[in-house]
Amino acid sequence: MEKFKKYAGPAALLAVLMGLGGVYSLGLGQDVNWDLLNYHLYNPFAFINGRIESDVMAAGIHSTINPLLDLYFYFCFFTFFNSPHWIAFFMGLPYGVLLWVGYYVSKEIFAQSRYPRAYAAAAVVIGGTAAGTMSQIGMTTNEIPCAALSLGALWLILRFLKDTARVRLLYTGAFVMGATAGLKLTAAPFCLALAAAVFCQWRILQRPWKKLGLFMLAGAAGFLLTNGYFMWKWYQLYGNPLFPYYNHIFQSPYFDAFYLTETRFFPKTVFQWVFYPFYWAFQPAAKVTEALMQDMRLAAGLLAAAAWGGALWKKKITGQPRMMFLSVLVFFVTGYVLWLKQFSILRYAVVLEMLCGVLLVGVCAVFLKGRWSIWAACLLWGMLAVGYQVPDWKHIPFEKQAVVFTDKPKVEDDALVFFMHLPSAYLAPLLNPQATYMGGFVYQPEEYPEEYRSWAAQRNNIQPQYLRFHFEELQRQKIARHEGPVYLVSINWPMLVNPATLARFGLKGDLKDCRTFSTNLTVYSPELAICRVYKAENPVPESK
Repeated sequence: MEKFKKYAGPAALLAVLMGLGGVYSLGLGQDVNWDLLNYHLYNPFAFINGRIESDVMAAGIHSTINPLLDLYFYFCFFTFFNSPHWIAFFMGLPYGVLLWVGYYVSKEIFAQSRYPRAYAAAAVVIGGTAAGTMSQIGMTTNEIPCAALSLGALWLILRFLKDTARVRLLYTGAFVMGATAGLKLTAAPFCLALAAAVFCQWRILQRPWKKLGLFMLAGAAGFLLTNGYFMWKWYQLYGNPLFPYYNHIFQSPYFDAFYLTETRFFPKTVFQWVFYPFYWAFQPAAKVTEALMQDMRLAAGLLAAAAWGGALWKKKITGQPRMMFLSVLVFFVTGYVLWLKQFSILRYAVVLEMLCGVLLVGVCAVFLKGRWSIWAACLLWGMLAVGYQVPDWKHIPFEKQAVVFTDKPKVEDDALVFFMHLPSAYLAPLLNPQATYMGGFVYQPEEYPEEYRSWAAQRNNIQPQYLRFHFEELQRQKIARHEGPVYLVSINWPMLVNPATLARFGLKGDLKDCRTFSTNLTVYSPELAICRVYKAENPVPESK
């Protein structure tokens, strides 16, 4: 009975928060973000059906992203294919888990304060309503479940600091954090942040170097558990276990010897590097997102972190809370610096946004007394809501099915289907799961007539990093060995079948062998088209 009472409250809170997340996601409509259409459905499909080796980059460079987190969406998608409302509801549940973990992390930090539950609730409300976090509720980006796991790892470390004899908590936290980074590499900066949070407490550890060494080994074990198989596969197929990243080290022949990272959202000036969050705090901007957003939380969080540092320096915080505050501060600052240096993409900063709430409430708790601190936290949340704008990554109204085709094309079991333009790979399990799929055509704009070159460059995602990939020879070999029909799937526009481009792949075709179709998810172009093409050495059958 005692155990039931102990766990009933947390379980009830978790259920309520998950329900709120599901209902909020349901109200947004059906998620059709670009990455979903490109790889979030295709990658788990390829993994489950053993297509990793037979298909060739069907989703472009995103084909090598770990599919394990996407298994949840994949099963929701096909389980509730005829009830897409339920897909949206279940995709919103991880947000509730994030809030629940955030609440208990905050409660651990403020455990010795006068109002631990009130402070924890205020911290979750402030952090959990940040623009980057709110924009991803119900989405397939997987940053929310990763943030929940990362905060869970931090929670275990904080519990260890309360009782350093419970050393299993230390190693379990490292294991969870490493496993999270293995699931999605965008969590890797927080592995180092967690290590820094532990290292700053090395004086209270018995045999600290042994414990820190085992801590790192536990993190590595977690990483290999969730990513080891895929690293082996990418090394086996492409010669780089982290393909295409760090290829200046691994030297895969399928990519330039180049350090690949997304640079579009990096700060451009010294002032931006120092004050970057303030650039979107007071007016809408698209500096760290593909869409306009505005939010003061991260800027306010940096100011709060400075205040925490001052309070620790002046020893306004003593005893066990001092250890908690110091580790959280080190985790936040280290994570922020690494996030800024590695990504500068707001979608990857959910952990930081959640901790902003902890930092801001912590300032109220340290510098104000009694109930004034709670009222100040509430007032602060109201101030942060001014000029607030959440980016939208595209949603559509619900249909009777998750995907509704207009004039669905027929694809034979022995067909080879080339996705010419991104994002299209979501079609693979829907057209024919038995067919073979490839993608990542690298188009040369000069192969098109002048009036179409700028359009070709835009539609084919011609960017310098895409031109660094070298899959053409592998694709040509695949086509030459293939004995069944070959199709191209593309957006519908006048230069759909380009003879010069097809010739590079040993193919030829004609517009008369194309037919248009669409789905309710076709939001990035008016229509799609599928074209039957033929090997260049074979005669083209007459059209019937």
